[in-house]
Amino acid sequence: MWPWISITLLSVVAGTALTFVSGRYARWTALATAIVFLGEVGLLFYAFSGWSTSGGILGGFAETETHAWIHVSWLSINYSVGIDGISLVLVLLTAILQIATVVYSWAESNRPAAYFGLVGLTCVGSFGVFVALDVLLFFLFWEAVLIPMFFLIGVWGGPRRRYAALKFFIYTHVASVVMLVALLATAFYGQAGSGTTSLDFTAIAQAANSHLTAVAQTFLFVAMLFGFGVKFPIVPFHTWLPDAHVEAPTGGSVLLAGLLLKLGGYGLIRWAVEILPQGFAHARPLVLLIALLSIAWGSIVSLAQRDMKRLVAFSSINHMGIVLLAIAVNSSLGLMAAVLLMFAHGIVSALLFMTAGSFHHTFGTRDLASVGGITPTTPALSTMIMAGSLASLGLPALISFPAEFAALLATWAAFGYWVFLPLGILVVTAAFYLWMMQRVLFGPPRDVPATAHDVPWYEGVGMGILVGLAVLFGILPGLLVNVIANSPVKGFPGP
Repeated sequence: MWPWISITLLSVVAGTALTFVSGRYARWTALATAIVFLGEVGLLFYAFSGWSTSGGILGGFAETETHAWIHVSWLSINYSVGIDGISLVLVLLTAILQIATVVYSWAESNRPAAYFGLVGLTCVGSFGVFVALDVLLFFLFWEAVLIPMFFLIGVWGGPRRRYAALKFFIYTHVASVVMLVALLATAFYGQAGSGTTSLDFTAIAQAANSHLTAVAQTFLFVAMLFGFGVKFPIVPFHTWLPDAHVEAPTGGSVLLAGLLLKLGGYGLIRWAVEILPQGFAHARPLVLLIALLSIAWGSIVSLAQRDMKRLVAFSSINHMGIVLLAIAVNSSLGLMAAVLLMFAHGIVSALLFMTAGSFHHTFGTRDLASVGGITPTTPALSTMIMAGSLASLGLPALISFPAEFAALLATWAAFGYWVFLPLGILVVTAAFYLWMMQRVLFGPPRDVPATAHDVPWYEGVGMGILVGLAVLFGILPGLLVNVIANSPVKGFPGP
C-alpha cells in the first residue's frame, strides 16, 4: 500500500520550499502546490468511502504509517500518522483555504516569494497537526504553525503589527507548553510501570483509560482545555485574537480564522476528549460555562464594532463557542455537529475576512459607519458580503445552517429547554450581520469615492470559490456528514 499521507506531506513541503526560492514565479509555484495538494486530498476522500463501507477503519485510523524515530530503553517515539473522518474533513478545509488564499492574494507585491511561502508553511503545519498520531510529532507541527503566522502578521500586517504578532506568539506558545506538559504527563503516568513509555496516540489512550484515576484525568483534562482553548479561543483567553486579525494581512486573517482556530478544536477532541473521557465527564460543567460565555461575549461585543475585521473576529469567538457547546454535549450528534461547524466556520470566516480586505482596498477604510450604499458601485463585492453574512447567521441552504441546527438539536437532546439560551444569543448574531448589511450595502450611496471600483478578478475568484462551497455543502451536507460519522470517536455511530 502506498504511503499516501507521507507522499502528500512531502509534495506540499517540496512545493513550499520551491515557492520560497521562485522569485517572481512564486505565486505560480504556490498555486501549483495548492492544486496538487487539493488533488491529493480529493483522492484520499475518494478512497475513504471505500474504507468506510468495507469497515476497514472501525476502531482505528485509515492510511496509518508508523516508522521508528527515537527509541531508547524507556521511551518510544515514532513517526506515526493516520486519518479518520474528523481529520480528513479538516485536511480538506486546509487544502481549500490554501488555494483560495493564494488566488485572492495574487497581486501581493511585497516580497511575494516569502509571503506565499509562509502561506504554504502554515498549511503544511496544519496538515501535520491533523494527521499526526504521536505526541512529539503532533507538537512539532503544532508549533511549526506559529512561526509563519508570526511573520505574516509582523511583516505584512497593519500599523500595530509587531504588537499583535508578539501578543499572538506569547499567548499561543505559553498555552502550547501547558498542553505539551499535560500530554506528556498523561503518557508517562498512564504507562507507569510498563518499562517503556510510548507517545503513540493509541497506546496513550489505552493506558490512560486503564490506569489513570478520575481525579487525575480531570486535572489533566483541565490543563489540556487551557492549552487547546487559548487557540480555540475561549473566553477569557481570547484577547490576542481581535488584535491579530485586525493587524494581519487578509491572507493571514483567512488562515488564522479558517485553520488555526480549528487546531484548538481538533486537538481538544482528539487528544483530550478521546483520551480522558472520565476527566471530560467531570469537567463538562466548566466546558459548558466557558462555551456559553464565549457565545454570549462574541455576539454582544460584535454589536459594538465599527471596524469590519473586528466584527468578524469577535463573531468567530461566538461561533467557536457553539463548537465548544456541541463538544460539551458529548453525544454522537454533538461531536458530528462540532466538526461540521468547524468546517463551516472555516469557509465562512475566510470569506468574510476576504470581503473585509476587499472593502478596505476599495474604499480605504473598514469603518462601517463611513461608507454606505455601495451596491450600485461594487455589485460583486456587495454580493460576496451578503453571501458571507447570510451564511454566518445561519440561513438555510448555506453551509452554517446544517451545522448549527445539528448543534442546537444535540443541545436540546441533552439539556432540554436550556437550548433556548444559546438559541437566543444566536438571534443577536443575526442582528449584527443584518445591521452591517443594512448600513453598508443598502440605501443611497454615502461617501463612496469617485475612484471606487469593483473587486479585481483574483479577489473575486478567491471569494467565489468559498461562496460556491458554502452553497454546495449547505445543500449537500451529507458529503461531509457521512465521512465524519465513520470516525472511531467514542459516541459516533459506526458505518
